[in-house]
Amino acid sequence: MKTFKDLIFKEHYLSKSAKDFPSPLKEQCLNAKQAVMDFPNGYGISVLLGECFYSNGVDTYEIGVIKDGALCYNTDITNDAIGYLSEDEVSKVMKKIQEL
Repeated sequence: MKTFKDLIFKEHYLSKSAKDFPSPLKEQCLNAKQAVMDFPNGYGISVLLGECFYSNGVDTYEIGVIKDGALCYNTDITNDAIGYLSEDEVSKVMKKIQEL
């Protein structure tokens, strides 16, 4: 079973173009990160870190459920993104997604 520790965060595309954003959005997006993981059941998770998301940019994360490479809003887990989750809470959601 995959957990938060298995996620690999990379620079989010917003951070790459943030230099062109007006302040304060520029500062909020400069350090944006994302991890995406697909699971064998066809579902996956997108995990975002950064103040331009539902995240404090330090130790809380925004997640979205993915199905076949696109955000999925019709699972029993959620019908929207879920924000301000701790690492443990992200792991719990990852477990639920893997059990779909």
